[in-house]
Amino acid sequence: MSVFNKRFLRLLAALILLALCIPSSAIDIKFLKKDRTVVDGIAYQVNVKKEKAIVVKNPDGYNGDIVIPEKVENDSLTFYVEGIAAEAFKGCSGMTSVSIPRTVTSIGNGAFEGCASLTTIELPNAITELPSGLFKDCSSLRTIEMSASVKKMGAGVFKGCKSLDMLTLPTSLESLPTEAFAECSNLVYVGLPTGLKSIGHGAFEDCSSLETIEIPVGVKSIDSDAFKGCSSLRTFVFPASMHTVSNELFENCSSLTTVTLSNSIKKIEHDAFNGCTSLETIEIPNSVKDFGSAIFRGCSSLNNVRLSNSMKEVPSDMFRDCSSMEAITLPASIKSIGSSAFEGCTSLSSIVIPIGVKDIGGSAFAKCANLMDVTVQGIAPPKISGSTFAKSTEKEGTLHVKSNAYNAFTNNKQWNRFLTIVKQ
Repeated sequence: MSVFNKRFLRLLAALILLALCIPSSAIDIKFLKKDRTVVDGIAYQVNVKKEKAIVVKNPDGYNGDIVIPEKVENDSLTFYVEGIAAEAFKGCSGMTSVSIPRTVTSIGNGAFEGCASLTTIELPNAITELPSGLFKDCSSLRTIEMSASVKKMGAGVFKGCKSLDMLTLPTSLESLPTEAFAECSNLVYVGLPTGLKSIGHGAFEDCSSLETIEIPVGVKSIDSDAFKGCSSLRTFVFPASMHTVSNELFENCSSLTTVTLSNSIKKIEHDAFNGCTSLETIEIPNSVKDFGSAIFRGCSSLNNVRLSNSMKEVPSDMFRDCSSMEAITLPASIKSIGSSAFEGCTSLSSIVIPIGVKDIGGSAFAKCANLMDVTVQGIAPPKISGSTFAKSTEKEGTLHVKSNAYNAFTNNKQWNRFLTIVKQ
């Protein structure tokens, strides 16, 4: 036998002896560091070093009433259950309830998403954050109990919880995230904490049963679409802490009748009240200087409007299809009127164009079938196009102009389309 073979045999024998001396428990620990275990139908990811376990997704799914224990045992080792992994129970439509022990301190994103039969849940006091999509599409969830320790919520945390009807949020919460309660069609009441500072994009979008909501005085921002599609919302009061009415904020809030804008509001963005078909009256404070397009488009009941004296322009589509508007006073500060600004205002019978207006956009007064009295206060004819006024206005209505501006209007190729032009 060669020297090499003898050395190899001695080394092999030494390795075998060493292996025989390793305790079996050490082998188990090495195995368990990366292993998952199932105990009483609940799957866990275990961490031997930290003696902790996290509930994870079970390939066989979860059904019925699930009771998560405070601790589990495996191969003579004890693990304390301290967390629930992301999507651990996602899509478990047959799970009717889940009991979470006080040892759990964290829950991952979408942990209960799509648990369509889950009706109620109580979160332990140690939970300080509700992650994104936690209860998304839990369509049977009616009640949830959470402690005052919750300080943060992720996007879409209750989105699609169609059976959730009432909820009071913890006082420690400062921000309501994007789509927090979107599509909660049965939600009638949400108690917002007094320390709330912001409400995210689409937070209550399509909450079709929500009739009223009280915004705390400290809220500084409400993002776009926050109440879009809240078709039962009737009244809304802006706190003095806010400066902007975000775009599409109340779009298609078809029951909204009363809106109170505070003097702190400086900006109203596009489509803010688009489709609010029950809104009859609006008073825009003089603090508002910045206006977006189509703010009141489709507000078919709007008939009493007070515009801000700081307004420089009537933006495009601002009052388009406001079919109940019979009259409106444009402030002297107006310099231009955008395209289709009053298009489809079929009840509008007269309009006075302020002295400072230099430009009126195309179709600004198109489809205004009853507009028969137009007064222009300026000397120089504002720039218009062939589509600015309805043909019925030009053929049957009367254009009133200053005596010293009469020739300028009658000689203007657009304005002389009015068959009747009279001196004031």
